[in-house]
Amino acid sequence: MKKVMSLALCVVFMMAGASLAIAQDKVVWWDVHTTDFLKDIVDMAAEDFNKGSDVKVEVVHLQNDPYKTKLKVVMGAGNPPDIFQSWGGGPLKEYIDGGMVEPVPEEVLEAVKDTFIPSSFDPVTFDGDVYGLPAAGLTGVFFWYRKDVFEENNVTVPTTWNELLQVCETLKANGIIPFALANKNKWTGSFYYMYLADRIGGKKLFQNALYRKDGVTFEDPAYIKAGEMIQELVEKGYFPEGVNGLDEDLSQASALLYTKKAGMYLMGTWFLSTAMKSYPDMMDQLDFFPFPAVEEGKGDPSNLVGSPGQDYACVTTTSENMDTAFEFLKTQVMNETWIQAMADNGLVPPVKGASDIVTDPMLKKIAASFEAASGVQVYYDQFMPPAMGEVHKNTTQALFGLEMSPEDVSKAHEEAIQAELNK
Repeated sequence: MKKVMSLALCVVFMMAGASLAIAQDKVVWWDVHTTDFLKDIVDMAAEDFNKGSDVKVEVVHLQNDPYKTKLKVVMGAGNPPDIFQSWGGGPLKEYIDGGMVEPVPEEVLEAVKDTFIPSSFDPVTFDGDVYGLPAAGLTGVFFWYRKDVFEENNVTVPTTWNELLQVCETLKANGIIPFALANKNKWTGSFYYMYLADRIGGKKLFQNALYRKDGVTFEDPAYIKAGEMIQELVEKGYFPEGVNGLDEDLSQASALLYTKKAGMYLMGTWFLSTAMKSYPDMMDQLDFFPFPAVEEGKGDPSNLVGSPGQDYACVTTTSENMDTAFEFLKTQVMNETWIQAMADNGLVPPVKGASDIVTDPMLKKIAASFEAASGVQVYYDQFMPPAMGEVHKNTTQALFGLEMSPEDVSKAHEEAIQAELNK
């Protein structure tokens, strides 16, 4: 009997050892690319890397929402994949604070610094350390407009806030809604709040308020002023009637631009592919311009709201093959093949000289805007802790509905961050 038990124990230990050896001989990457072309890019990169590596890269593609839930579970259990996809911001910061994310080694950053545009690291940089490498394209928010509408109404592209207000007055006088906006979704109106706060208070305003630096809070005068300026636009009738009831997912804003009922549309660069598919006969008239500078504001008008990398590849501190994981990211992510594939599929890669890589004139202009940007502010609701992000969206929507004062909106943001700090 003892011999049988001893033999059984030996088998168990051998199996455990074999299992451990298998675990040690691979790097597992989780992402959410189940159907788009990025799935093929990642798979091909892993296949290419595996040809010359003893430690193999295994890619696991998961649906978006299940991925977020599963990642949170395995992070909490201390058993995450070696590499995981992140969008940066608040959720990533929570994992960093929990000791689960490894900073990118200096030698890796040194090897890739001449490839990426500097702002591409902003969403994954905390206290001077970088925690991921960009793995997808640039997305930015701009004012889209029809050139024929501007020409017919004898207005030109504004570069300052006062010039923008003059354009609005002219368009409204001619029976055209100045701004197309469907704010039932809440994040759409947030673009105005984020941009105005940046243009008034500068690019450090948000991070200083969020991370309690230099005595800055969400009740800073710049935030209150941003709220006041939004409500001024509402009171002047520059948005569609019932703006908070219109649905972006039903194209109720973009349709206003298409039908010439509205003059401008503040939206992300993903609108370009939407317009190409839904409004092909508008494409020869479609153009965009950056959010204007606010007179006497601290913000650089080259600053953008968006994401300079969109998806990021991050390495966990629990990885048993950390060196291999970083070697894979250094040599495969955003190499020439990866970059060209993105350009061929209508995305602007977050790399220097992207305007020379893409061929579409609109994509070239987007690329040039990012290359010139002093900074890129990731969408607040993605960067903030999740609960605070909901407060932000709800209160910003209330600004447009004239249901909350700018002071109360700022106070709600401040209370939300205090609640996070007290958890």
